[in-house]
Amino acid sequence: MLKDLITRLLGRTEPVQPEPPQNHTLAISSEAAASAENPAAGRKWSPNPPPTVAESDCQPGVLSSYAAVNLDDNPLAIREVRQTGAVTRVPQLQGWCINPSTSFPLTVVGTDEKTARQIREALDGLVNHYIEDVSEAVAGLMVEHGARFHEFEDYLSNQRHVYHSALAAAPAGQGRKQSGADEDEEVENEALDALDNCCQDFEALLEGAYPSDPAEVEVIRSFGFGNLMRYLGTGPDTVRIVAPGHRKRAGFDALVRAGLAIAGTDVSDIPTQALLHAMTLKELQGLSSGHIPSKLRKKDLAVEFLLGQDTIRERAIAATSLDALYYLVPPPRKLAGFDLGGMRERMTFVCGAANLVVATYLTAALAPTNLEYEGKHLATERFKVQNVRDILTCRTCRKTHGQSKPLAQWSHFPLHFGCRCSLLIDGR
Repeated sequence: MLKDLITRLLGRTEPVQPEPPQNHTLAISSEAAASAENPAAGRKWSPNPPPTVAESDCQPGVLSSYAAVNLDDNPLAIREVRQTGAVTRVPQLQGWCINPSTSFPLTVVGTDEKTARQIREALDGLVNHYIEDVSEAVAGLMVEHGARFHEFEDYLSNQRHVYHSALAAAPAGQGRKQSGADEDEEVENEALDALDNCCQDFEALLEGAYPSDPAEVEVIRSFGFGNLMRYLGTGPDTVRIVAPGHRKRAGFDALVRAGLAIAGTDVSDIPTQALLHAMTLKELQGLSSGHIPSKLRKKDLAVEFLLGQDTIRERAIAATSLDALYYLVPPPRKLAGFDLGGMRERMTFVCGAANLVVATYLTAALAPTNLEYEGKHLATERFKVQNVRDILTCRTCRKTHGQSKPLAQWSHFPLHFGCRCSLLIDGR
């Protein structure tokens, strides 16, 4: 579907060539920078050479712990994603723009050039990795290296202001049928409706925060953001079955290397109780030497019942595919004294921020406003906004739906972070 959209936008039927290697000069010409088509006009760019081959080969890539996807099965496997311009220095923001050829610039601040280039490397991985894996890799760089996106921070600050202003302006109970908690929820929903967000759980970003305690950031860095997020999300002292060849396999292998999990081949170190909890109630019934009483059909009670039987460990091991098993160990000493629940909430906040950034990068890369497109000659054609208009569609996108003007006049697209609109040629 996405490939068909690109074909319609650009009138192109042949495969798109991958982006040629970038040289040491800025990818945007001076003529393009001065053009009305150039959304980045007015911003001061400084060219920065990409890292040398020797430098890039010194360490594994940022997506090395994530399995690549079959390009034929990946709806995001479109080579234009790579063509967003060379990473460029933005002196006035003390940062690096990672997509200067698009009409929705993303500027990495708060960190160094190497991290900015690693973020771009992760985003280039959209052509052969799952978007959620790319988002997790970007979130890790944000936490471990203090990277932020200037435009996203401005957007989130503005949305928080709008939200809290709407809450403060809500009349207390006037004309409302609900009371108490129901009324509070109604007021919150009305305040959320005032925001420009087209994604689920956006409210979590309004009240969330980045990990900021130096000790917490250091422990996240020591284990790796993705490893610790996967560990806390699955749960300590838990068995997880991940079949060989599954795309999440690489991530769980990384947990083993980080000391947060044990592979099934080391079953002697895995508690019997954890093995049993990984099974379904039906599997537990089949494993039991006697009928499990109906009053014990809850998982915890059924496991306790089986633990009292002789040779249950041997039977549990025999019934488990050890080559697919991972046991997430109890919290190691390094995590002692940390509020793991709070840590996970803060890490989840970063994931939410990264999700919006990655989705917006992708939309901007695929938009016909991207100067890297071979279809730049369409600048004088009229394009109209098309959106899905579902329950998640925000007020701004609904109002803009159907608006039509020359492509050169769409100076900022997508319309906002998380925008799911498309620009289509107006055939009228």
